[in-house]
Amino acid sequence: MAEFAHPILAGATPDPRRSGQIRFLVVALALVGAVTTAAALAVIVAPGIRHLLLKEDGIVETGTVLFLAAAVFGAAASTLRRGPRVTVVLAGLIGFAELLDETSFGARLFGFQPPGLYGGGQLDGFHDLVILAYRMLRDVSHGLAWLLVALILALSAGLVLLALRHIRQGMAGTTTWLSGHALLLLHGGFIGLAQAIDIAASSRALAAVEEVLEINAAMLLAAYVVQMGWPNARRSGVR
Repeated sequence: MAEFAHPILAGATPDPRRSGQIRFLVVALALVGAVTTAAALAVIVAPGIRHLLLKEDGIVETGTVLFLAAAVFGAAASTLRRGPRVTVVLAGLIGFAELLDETSFGARLFGFQPPGLYGGGQLDGFHDLVILAYRMLRDVSHGLAWLLVALILALSAGLVLLALRHIRQGMAGTTTWLSGHALLLLHGGFIGLAQAIDIAASSRALAAVEEVLEINAAMLLAAYVVQMGWPNARRSGVR
């Protein structure tokens, strides 16, 4: 049985870098779980707060923006202080693109009118390009439109499962190069799931799930920037 136990529990001397990486992942995932649980309980215990939590520019969306901004500024600060690193710059660019999406490219802040989107709505985010593709495919064939949704769901679920697999392997004492990027993989999976819900569902319950997925993804991205871009996190994690 000992060979299946976590090295720390088995009494072996753990690799400090690997142990630090696992602790960091556990803390990040615990934060995601805590926010998800708190949001669900708030809606169940106090239904009247649902509007404040999930409305446009509400508590959850504002939290998403703040975490994305933290990822962007954290990546920029790390790059200025320690020089560019591909993973950090990539995370910062992803965060910046998603931050523009969440703020509608500043349309509501600065009062300008974005262009109209085919089929209704406004073209005020990169994710609207996927919505546009879905609507155009739907005009040709509903089957093709749902195939696009299925492909997004499959890719997103695959990223989540891949990340969880590497996290589980890390906790079992086996780390790979991808283990250090599990948070980014989870981020991509959550964003993909939220996108699939956004383009193909109109349920209020699913809309709430979408908002929670987006704030979870933003937290994971901010945590990934800390993990990869800041010295203390890197010393205890993956380089």
